[in-house]
Amino acid sequence: MKAIASNTSAQSLKLTLAMASALASSTLMAESFDLQLSNSSVYAKASSSENAPVQVSGGYLYHEASRNIFHLDFHAQNNSSLRGNDTRTGLGLKAIGYHEHDVDGLGLALGGFGEVELNKVPGLKLGGSLHYSPNILTFSDTDDFLWLEAYSAYSVMPNADVQLGYRYIKADIDGGKNGSLESTAFLGLSFKF
Repeated sequence: MKAIASNTSAQSLKLTLAMASALASSTLMAESFDLQLSNSSVYAKASSSENAPVQVSGGYLYHEASRNIFHLDFHAQNNSSLRGNDTRTGLGLKAIGYHEHDVDGLGLALGGFGEVELNKVPGLKLGGSLHYSPNILTFSDTDDFLWLEAYSAYSVMPNADVQLGYRYIKADIDGGKNGSLESTAFLGLSFKF
């Protein structure tokens, strides 16, 4: 039984290292950087161009309960107009990993995002994302993942936005325990290079 547990730990470590390497490489080609704070967590994300057909982003969240969550996203994206408002939408994958004390989880979530710039209020954007990973696409101690975000952003200058939003991250742990990894309002800044 220990050999199986050791093998699973080794696989988790390999996948974690691969995701960390991909996250590091995504920050090298970043065209935007987000930093978001709440009372209990700090989150940083680097993303490639919003105008490219494919967007790559990677992020890391630290929670005061010694919880570490990281992700790497690949989305096909489209910029268009909806009733005269500039919109950006994307569909793709979010690879998620977390570690908290003796519990680890890895998953590959499917989902997407959307963002609308409101022309009637120049500089104001509303956006959100939803990604879900069913049991078949999760590994280690986790049965499924859900990552949900909703936010508003206001451009205070051409290359910086102030953000206000809500993030909910949930993982079902093996054995039937539901775990909210993050459920909080946040305040953030977004910088474009």
